[in-house]
Amino acid sequence: MTEPRKQPAAFSPEDMARRRRRSIALALVLGGLVVFFFVVTLVKTGPAILNRPL
Repeated sequence: MTEPRKQPAAFSPEDMARRRRRSIALALVLGGLVVFFFVVTLVKTGPAILNRPL
């Protein structure tokens, strides 16, 4: 026979706050990486970015 599955414990408000802070930190890091790669791309292309055919 199979035993009934136990329900996972509900998250406490402290767990939810910790998860929210971790999510915000991860979003800031990912946003920073996007900005960093964008700036590096602009610096590498330099003024040549303006001398391209449209």
